[in-house]
Amino acid sequence: HPLDPDRPPRRHIPGAIQIHPSYLEAGTSEEKYYPFYECPDDGNIQLGPHLTELLERLGIAPDSHVVIYGTEPDGAMAAARLAWGLLYAGVARVSVLDGGLDSWISDGGATANSVKTVSDVLKTPPSTPLPTKWRFRPEYLATTADVHEIVRSGGSSQCKLVDVRRRGEWDGTLTNYYRFYSQAGHIPTAVHQGNWDNFLDAQTNQLGPHLDAVAARWRRLGIIDAGVQAGETTLVFYCGTGWRSSIAFLVAHLLGFRARNYDDGFYGWSWDEANEVATGEQ
Repeated sequence: HPLDPDRPPRRHIPGAIQIHPSYLEAGTSEEKYYPFYECPDDGNIQLGPHLTELLERLGIAPDSHVVIYGTEPDGAMAAARLAWGLLYAGVARVSVLDGGLDSWISDGGATANSVKTVSDVLKTPPSTPLPTKWRFRPEYLATTADVHEIVRSGGSSQCKLVDVRRRGEWDGTLTNYYRFYSQAGHIPTAVHQGNWDNFLDAQTNQLGPHLDAVAARWRRLGIIDAGVQAGETTLVFYCGTGWRSSIAFLVAHLLGFRARNYDDGFYGWSWDEANEVATGEQ
């Protein structure tokens, strides 16, 4: 399991490569992987050629079709983090196996006891050069400057800032969720939608069957305004370090909204003491 290396080995889909989501942040420097961040930049995916080089070393090209799956309890979120990074890089086709490995096994899919690691793949680089013409999708990434603009404008029906964290993180009562920072509260004008696990069907851990329920909840919370169509609204999601908000991005993307992930997250926002932090209920 990429988020818990001490868990017993699990079965894998034959031919799969096991990639920790932090690979897109720090490459093979595992000493910098989550949760060993020392500053907000440590938790952000690489940009430009730094990111595409990491992908090309794994044989991923702009025209690749990459299928991602995870194992529970955190597999859907980890898979979404990788999916968002690949979509941002401009990979042509990115799919997430809904329900992860459990869904594959339930459907009778074959499994293996071993899996290729990133280190295994890097020992045998691609035999032919990969295409280098990448087309990034900057509209999938929100910067702190973008978030400042939303805060200054007070938000609107066309652009909403959405918090994807636990209630205590939001209202400021939970100050020690992350060991590498202790700030708590939320970004002004943001709407709290709850922690990432409420995106999943409680029985199957799937996104697909739960999308309509998510859309209905977003309308009740005012994240989606009545009468505003999906394509007319931009939803900017944040969490602590950009992982939980990645699954929110994926859900919004599937629902047809213009979605952006604020990768700096509350960690990056609160790192700058000049940025206002709100506490209490909305």
